[in-house]
Amino acid sequence: MQIRENWAELLEPGLRRIFDRHLGRKRDYLRTIYNVESSTKAVERTLGIGGLGLMEEWTATGNKVAYEDFNKGFVATFIHKKFSKGLAIERELVEDDQYGEIRKRVRALADVVYYTRQVHAAQPFNQAFGGLLGPDGKPLCAPDHPVAPGSSNTYSNVTDAPLSADAVEAARTAMKSWTDDKGNLLPVEPDTLIVPPALRKKALVIADSDKEPDTDLNNINVWRGALRVIEWDFLTNPNAWFLVDSSRMQQFLHWFDRRVPRLEADGENFDTEVGRWKVVGRWSYGWEDASFIYGSTGTGTA
Repeated sequence: MQIRENWAELLEPGLRRIFDRHLGRKRDYLRTIYNVESSTKAVERTLGIGGLGLMEEWTATGNKVAYEDFNKGFVATFIHKKFSKGLAIERELVEDDQYGEIRKRVRALADVVYYTRQVHAAQPFNQAFGGLLGPDGKPLCAPDHPVAPGSSNTYSNVTDAPLSADAVEAARTAMKSWTDDKGNLLPVEPDTLIVPPALRKKALVIADSDKEPDTDLNNINVWRGALRVIEWDFLTNPNAWFLVDSSRMQQFLHWFDRRVPRLEADGENFDTEVGRWKVVGRWSYGWEDASFIYGSTGTGTA
């Protein structure tokens, strides 16, 4: 077959369709777990704010509106990092009509992009008990999160209890006791259990059984219909589990895309007759407030 001199550029639209289609078939945990946003800056920052007291009776404030200032919270900084990967396609593959091999390489590149982003998305959870620190200087799950900058009041969102119905109930009870910097109870509604594949069956038994699991009593299962289970393939600790308020998670757990990865032609090298394609992306991720999650290492005794 006749190959035009700009063959690498001419292949780009078709290869991009293969790349996008293959990527689109995969389960993207980012939009399930994170608040995914576009960014136009080199660095993104979020400023947390404290709580407000209860509304005040009109007459008690001199017949005027009772104004109150927010206290400043922690500043979370998100610095975008740049990532890349490319592939090379020999001119002979096009000349010899080896499009099956070309498609295979493009799909492999899409797999690399997918796995990279999913692995990064799981890092706050895989390092939830140490290694990755949030704006309050603590890991995502810690026994002493300060409720505000400079405050001596703290809350705990960590345990070592193995996954069980009783452990989930204890985590929920602890989350419902959290307060803001003004001492008001936080509106936390734990509704999602995030687990690795090894805990999938146990999590589904807790969430979906008619009767209470792990007991021979004929009690109803209070979690049935109230708890969603997310099995996350990219969690590396087979014992760790997380109870979250999904609404607060989407509010406080951020993923910023500065440059969304896409397949681009890098042109043909005249001497080697090899066409090159690249994928480059820039993103950052993390949390601004940990009061959406209660995590367990799962290493304790039942």
